Amino acid sequence: MKQIEFINTTIYGAVSLKDTTRPDQNNMALHVCNDEQGVLSNRKELEKITIPLENWALPWQKHTDHFYHVTSKDKGKGAFDKHTSIMDVDALYTTEPNVLIGVFTADCVGILLVDETTPCLCVIHSGWKGTVQQITAKTVDHLIQNQLIHPKTTQAFFSPSLQFDSLEVGMEVIEQIQKLPIDTSIFIRRVSNEKALLDNQGINAQMLINAGITKENIHLSSIDTLTNIDNGFSYRRNNRLKEFPKCGEHFTYGYIKEKTSH
Repeated sequence: MKQIEFINTTIYGAVSLKDTTRPDQNNMALHVCNDEQGVLSNRKELEKITIPLENWALPWQKHTDHFYHVTSKDKGKGAFDKHTSIMDVDALYTTEPNVLIGVFTADCVGILLVDETTPCLCVIHSGWKGTVQQITAKTVDHLIQNQLIHPKTTQAFFSPSLQFDSLEVGMEVIEQIQKLPIDTSIFIRRVSNEKALLDNQGINAQMLINAGITKENIHLSSIDTLTNIDNGFSYRRNNRLKEFPKCGEHFTYGYIKEKTSH
């Protein structure tokens, strides 16, 4: 199973990568796939090194600023059938063990937040639309205010995404970004009167820093989904090249381990 592991102590977390040797290129998203049985095969392969698939709770993302508290009652949602997913949310969090949560991304940013002291696990999906809506800031503020995470003990791990040099957007997007309550000038690079490059990963990292999470605990990704053909799922690359099969998605996920008695 081709993936990057982030942490493997009280909480296990990872992000899956594109893998042409796997069905549907190791795509984990049922709502964006060429082969549903292939995606289920990938999920069943992943459950061998994580927890049973019936304990997964997954969203159907819609580029919103909505977050959702996952509990044991949500086990199985979206695990076998996309129509049973947790609908219309782009961030999940849980404090319960043995429940796997995750978000799906291609060019967008996926973030895994981990505080082992509480413990609490959170996953966030933020494309530029989610960034404009401040989904990361809103979700983190909620977790901090409810003492589910503590800024100084929280680790943040970023998935592969479009990096600064690859995320070109129109000025209508930049105008929305500039309305954010942070200085976004260092995250924007004009390339013409109509276009600019945007550092979406950097803006979301800055939101975490503004919430009190230390720079040392923020782990950015260097994998550019547009240029890294071997490991990255990219809608932009697929659309430009009219590639087939259609683009799959990375899976940024984690779960809190069951406590073992000694």
